[in-house]
Amino acid sequence: MKILLTNDDGWGFEGLLALEEVAQQFGETWIVAPEKPMSGISHQLTFERPMRFQQKQDRSYALDGTPADCVRVAMTQLDVEFDWVLSGVNKGANLGADTCVSGTVAAAREASLFGCPAIALSQHLRKFKQPFDWSKTVRMAKDILPQLMKQPFPPRRWVNINFPDVNPNDHESVKLVETQLDPAPLPAQYTKLADGRLLYCGVYNDRPRKPNHDAEVCFSGNIAVTFHD
Repeated sequence: MKILLTNDDGWGFEGLLALEEVAQQFGETWIVAPEKPMSGISHQLTFERPMRFQQKQDRSYALDGTPADCVRVAMTQLDVEFDWVLSGVNKGANLGADTCVSGTVAAAREASLFGCPAIALSQHLRKFKQPFDWSKTVRMAKDILPQLMKQPFPPRRWVNINFPDVNPNDHESVKLVETQLDPAPLPAQYTKLADGRLLYCGVYNDRPRKPNHDAEVCFSGNIAVTFHD
């Protein structure tokens, strides 16, 4: 099995390394990831300029482009037929409305357009700017990915996974919950600076949550899984 890994946090990011650790148990891994962070870039593609495509390690490349670009380039330029595309693990959740703006999610969606089954993976963080123990994510991913990747998948299906931020000893009690996207908008608070510019100050963890939808499931300590065709 050949597995393409990408993300929107950039080549060499801890979440991508955590995903590589897990994916290696399934087969041969390849990486094509953005050269620099591309969070919130959605499904943007690069048409107006040439992109730098640089091999960093064996079967590992950095692209001066977006996450969706990374998938397109990998699918068309590497002469490899991929069985799966895994995107992430994103630093921060991608729940509900986040899927419209997430580069992590866009990479999985782009893979599905090529007929390749794909999974976007994100890690919710209760304290976003503090150091995070990615070994927690690795343990949860090792539990859930075999369940998903061993079942038959329609070619254009993609999955969005959000891991909860739980204590290291609690991961065994975490459940996989198949759910739907929360329809609520993200918090839209801004601070007006002295020069008139606006600075976003919405608090992610204060977002509205609809019962039994992905945000509530993840924030409650379980793995939220949504399927898309």
